[in-house]
Amino acid sequence: MLKNYKLTIAYDGTAFFGWQIQKDTRTVQGIIEQELKYIFKINDINLIGSGRTDSGVHANAQVANFSIETSMNEVQIKNALNSRLPKDIFINSCKIVSQTFNSRFSAIKREYLYYIKPDYSPINRMYFWHCKWMLDEEKINNCSSLLLGKNNYSLFSKASSETKNKICIITHSEWAFNGEYYIYKIIGNRFLQHMVRLLVGTMIEVSRNRLTLENFENILNCKEDKFTAVRAPSTGLFLNKIYYE
Repeated sequence: MLKNYKLTIAYDGTAFFGWQIQKDTRTVQGIIEQELKYIFKINDINLIGSGRTDSGVHANAQVANFSIETSMNEVQIKNALNSRLPKDIFINSCKIVSQTFNSRFSAIKREYLYYIKPDYSPINRMYFWHCKWMLDEEKINNCSSLLLGKNNYSLFSKASSETKNKICIITHSEWAFNGEYYIYKIIGNRFLQHMVRLLVGTMIEVSRNRLTLENFENILNCKEDKFTAVRAPSTGLFLNKIYYE
């Protein structure tokens, strides 16, 4: 009997060219599919991810699903995968779900975290943006509060993106500082390519007084402005959680 399996996956994105499978490049989806084909002795499998992450972006809980007929149970599949996967990917859980479940289209919200640390360290250089400027907490939170609700993020997405619908609904947008580093948390129904990085980078420009809050709002509202969005590095970005009903 064909069963639908839901994987929750953590990965260090440093050495990957993102999630989505690409020819002749190392991707998270590509490696997991390769190991699933080995485990089940099949030539093809369709691993559906909840969404793409770019090169260098990490995940605490990416979600993917695939369907297969097997006598293996969920624990056996999880353990078989983790025994073969490289150390920068780990399957947190494997569960049987309904045949109607689709990790991408069944998702109702996605949560990203972005980490900024003022002090450079070679140990965590791939997991923070080491931002040498003092951040103005009031200014960056003023920017982040403007994002709540429904907006057109055309100017906060990769220019070459082929996605026609640029409308996203943001339900949470807030900065926090724990004494050592800054964390930006954003939750929305969907995100465009490079969107979170462009939002973070542009907010930092406002903090540095290189842009005004009005400039930021103009970019958000797609109004004509001499300034454009600025992209933050991929290193500090984590896909943290996918929400389902």
